[in-house]
Amino acid sequence: MHGKITPKVLSSLVIIVVLAVASVLHGQATAAQPTQKVSFDVTNADVRNILTTLAGVSGKDIILSDDVKGKISIKLDNVSWEEAMQTITQNKGLAVTQKGKIVRIAAAGPGAGPSQESEPSGDEGIGTPEDANEDLPPPGMAAPQSPKPSGPQTTSPQPSLPGSDVPVTQPVPSAVPRGIPQPVVKDKAPPVSPPPLPSSPRPTHPQPIRPIALSSRDVTTMNFDNIELRDLIRFTSNVMGKNFIFDENVVKGKVTILSPKNLTKDQAFRVFETVMASFGFALVPTPEAIKIVRSTDAKGMALEKLEGQQLLDLPPEDRFVTYVHNLGYLDATSSIGILKPMMAKDAHLAAIPSTNSLIMIDTASNIQRIKKILTEIDIPVSKQLGTLKVYNVQHTNAADLAKTIQSLLTQDKKIQTQTAKERVFVTSYGSTNSLLISAPPEDMREIERIIIELDTLRPQVLVEAAIIEVTTSRGEEFGVEWIAGVTGGSDNTRGAIGGFTRQGVGLLGVTSAIASNASDPAKAVAAAAGVLSTGFNVGVIGGTIHYNGVEYPALGAFLRALSTRDGVNILSTPQLLTVNNEEAEIIVGENIPYLTSSRLDTSGNPTYSFDYRDVGIKLKIKPQINKDGFVNLNIYQEVSKVTEASTTIGSSAAPAPTTLKRSTKTTVVVKDSQTVVISGLIKDDSTDTRQGIPFLSSIPVLGYLFGYSKKVSEKTNLLVFLTPRIVYTAESLQQISNQKKQEQDMLIQKDRKQK
Repeated sequence: MHGKITPKVLSSLVIIVVLAVASVLHGQATAAQPTQKVSFDVTNADVRNILTTLAGVSGKDIILSDDVKGKISIKLDNVSWEEAMQTITQNKGLAVTQKGKIVRIAAAGPGAGPSQESEPSGDEGIGTPEDANEDLPPPGMAAPQSPKPSGPQTTSPQPSLPGSDVPVTQPVPSAVPRGIPQPVVKDKAPPVSPPPLPSSPRPTHPQPIRPIALSSRDVTTMNFDNIELRDLIRFTSNVMGKNFIFDENVVKGKVTILSPKNLTKDQAFRVFETVMASFGFALVPTPEAIKIVRSTDAKGMALEKLEGQQLLDLPPEDRFVTYVHNLGYLDATSSIGILKPMMAKDAHLAAIPSTNSLIMIDTASNIQRIKKILTEIDIPVSKQLGTLKVYNVQHTNAADLAKTIQSLLTQDKKIQTQTAKERVFVTSYGSTNSLLISAPPEDMREIERIIIELDTLRPQVLVEAAIIEVTTSRGEEFGVEWIAGVTGGSDNTRGAIGGFTRQGVGLLGVTSAIASNASDPAKAVAAAAGVLSTGFNVGVIGGTIHYNGVEYPALGAFLRALSTRDGVNILSTPQLLTVNNEEAEIIVGENIPYLTSSRLDTSGNPTYSFDYRDVGIKLKIKPQINKDGFVNLNIYQEVSKVTEASTTIGSSAAPAPTTLKRSTKTTVVVKDSQTVVISGLIKDDSTDTRQGIPFLSSIPVLGYLFGYSKKVSEKTNLLVFLTPRIVYTAESLQQISNQKKQEQDMLIQKDRKQK
C-alpha cells in the first residue's frame, strides 16, 4: 500500500493545512497590532501599585499574591509593557505565571523565574478560541517596538484602567503612570481554548496583549492612599482621555481619596477638580489641553466666558470661569461691597458702571451661588425694602449715628404714606462700627449726605490742670503780685483773678475790706462777702503768668517756680486729653471705708457695716469747642482728705473716718491756650501753742507767770488752674507731646544737678 493515501491520512493532512493557514493569518494580524509603550520614573514606589498600573496598560488581569510587597525605584523610557513587567519582576525576584489573559505574580523561590504554562485548562481565556495563542511572534523574534517620540511631552490619556472609554487603538506618545494604585480584577472563568500548535513553541519573553476597551459609564473606584498630585493628574488623564499641562515644580502635594463606589467619568473629573481646588490650583481649558495653574494666576488667563443661561446649564464644578452678569435694579458699584465677602479669597469681582454689570472670576459653583443671591435682591424698588448698603463709620459711634438718622427719619415719616414708612431702615453693627442702610436710591443719597456731614474727625482738647493749696500769708503775696500784673483804668485794676478795686486781690482784698470796717462787724462781713462775690471764685490769668517779677509763658513753668516756695502745696497736676464734647475724669486718692451702720451681736460685741468711697482729688471736665476758638469747660472739681481716722461713739472709738471735702462745679468759657483759675475754697486751721519753764509753768495758777500761750489761726486757700489747648491734627498732638517730653527731661536734669 506504499504511496496510497487512505481517507484517514487525508483527513489528517486537511487538519494540518487548515491549522497552518490559521497560524499564518493569526501571525499577520499580530504583526499589525501595535505594542503599547510605557515609561516609568519612580522613586521608592510601592511595587504592587506599579504592577497594577501595568495591568491597566496591558489589558491583562493580574492577580498579586499577598507576599508581593516592597518598594522599588526604576526608570524606563518608552518600552513595551512586557519588557517593563519582566524588568520589575526580575528586580524584585518575583515569579510570573500566565494563563491566557490571567497573569499571576508571586514571590519566587530559589531559582524560580517567569514562566508561562503551555496549555490553558478548562475554559480560560476570553474572546475567540485563538485568544490563548494570540499575538505570539514567530519563534526567535522579539515583540514589535513602537518608534520613540521626540519633542515636548505632555501627560496624555493611556488605555489602561477597567471602566474607562478611552480609545485603545491609537498610539500613545508618552504614557507615564507613576505608582497609581488600581483595583485588582477578580478571576474570571474564560472560555475553552484549543492547545497551541506543536510546531510553534512559545517564546520565554512576555507577550504583547491587546488592551481591553474601557467602559463609557463606570471607572475604577478612586481609592488612593497618600498619592502624589502629579500621579493623580496622570490617572485622570488616562480616565478622561484628555491632555494636561502642568509644572511639576509647582504642582506638589499628596492626597488621600476614599471612594467606595464606582464613579462615572464626569463624577471622577469633578472629584479631581475639587482636589486641585483644595490645593489652590485651577483648571484652565484650552483647545489642545487643560492647564493646571495656581488659582491666583488663573484670573489673568483666557478663562471660559459664560453669560446668562449658560451658567445655569453648567454643572456645579470647581473650575474657574469668567461670568458677566447684567444688573437690572441694583447699582453695580454698590453691589461689590455686599458680594465681595461671599466670594472665595482668590476670586475677582469688578463693576462696569457704564453698563451696570458685574464681572466675576471664580469657580462655577461659587458663581452659581452668587447668581441666586443676585436674583433675590436685584428686584424693583417697589418690591424691596431698598438698596442695601454697608457704611463703615470712621470718626463717630455707629450706634449714636444710627439713632440720630432714625430720629430724623421718624420725624420725616409723619408726613409720609404708610408705604414710604416701611421702605427705609437703618441699624448699626457694633463689631465693625458700621451702619447697615436699606433705602430707595433717592433716600439713600440723602442719608449718605447726612452721614458725611456727621462722620467727621472731631478735634481734641488737652486740659492742663494744677490744684494747689496756699496759706494766708502766701495768698496775700499772690494778691500783691497779680494785682500788679495788668493795669486797667484810673480807679480800677484788673488783676489775675477777676476785676477788683485797688483794695487788693485774693485774701488781701478780703482782709482789707474787713479792716476798713472794723468798727462795725456787720459792715465788715458784708464788705468781705462783696469782695468774694465780685469775682474772687473764678478769673482769667491769660496766656502769660507774671509772678514775683518773673514772666512765665506756661502753667507748668509757673508751678515749678511755686514748688520752691514755703506756704505753697501743689496737690496734683493732672493733664487730660479728650475728644470734643466728651467728658474726661481723673481721680487720685484712696478708697476708704465709711461706717454705714453698727450693731451688737449676742455676745455684746459691736459689728460694723461699711461703704467704700473715694477720698482724694477728683476732676471732671467736658470741653466743647466753638467756631471762634473758644472752649466751653464744664468743670467739677473735688478735694477731700481724712482728718480723723475714727469717731467716738459713746465710750468707745468706732472706725468711722472724718473727711474734709471741698468741691466746686461750674462752666467757664476760655480761649484756646488761656489759663483760668478757680479759687475761694478756704479752710480754717487753728493751733494752740503753750511754752514756758519746765515744771514751773505746770504749777496751777502760778504757772502762768513762768510761761505763755499762743493761739495760731491759719487759712488755706485751694486754687485750681486750668489751661485748655485745642488739638486739630495728629501733627499738633505730636508737637505737644514732644514739648512735654522736653520739659520732663529738663526737670530730671535739674534734679540730678541739685543732688
